[in-house]
Amino acid sequence: MASASKEEVIGKLNVRVLRGNNLTIADPLTHTSDPYVVLQYGGQKVKTSVQKKNPNPVWNEVLQLSVTNPTKPVHLEVFDEDKFTADDSMGVAEINITDIYDAAKLDLSHATNGTRIKTIYPVGVNYLGGESHVQWKDGKVVQDLILKLKKVESGLIVVQLEWVHVPGVKL
Repeated sequence: MASASKEEVIGKLNVRVLRGNNLTIADPLTHTSDPYVVLQYGGQKVKTSVQKKNPNPVWNEVLQLSVTNPTKPVHLEVFDEDKFTADDSMGVAEINITDIYDAAKLDLSHATNGTRIKTIYPVGVNYLGGESHVQWKDGKVVQDLILKLKKVESGLIVVQLEWVHVPGVKL
């Protein structure tokens, strides 16, 4: 019997970490950074590979998280890998997943490819560095995001979210 304290997985979220732009220089001696991205959601923690000496890294890596509560944001943090000391933070952002979750609940079986379901604008306290669109693409609900990193001078991370339905779970 399943433990009552364990939250039910309502879906999976594929986060394609595409690239970083104008990331801060974390190593003042070499004037470079060795960035990687860490995503945290609930007790889950996943990360990309390290891109050596690159302030404009291209990862194009898919990281998957199990979603239990769509009102909980995904925490994103960029780090600089260091050999002899603790890795340095190069900025943080949060990914709000309620918009893609709400779109995943819709019946989109008759939607045409590329249909925009919702547009989110970079206002107030969100981390958006540009408009974000939730859309129906190739039979999937996806959302493209440009995230402005906080707690640093500069840096953007470009990601694409894809909602993955879990068999037997009704949203």
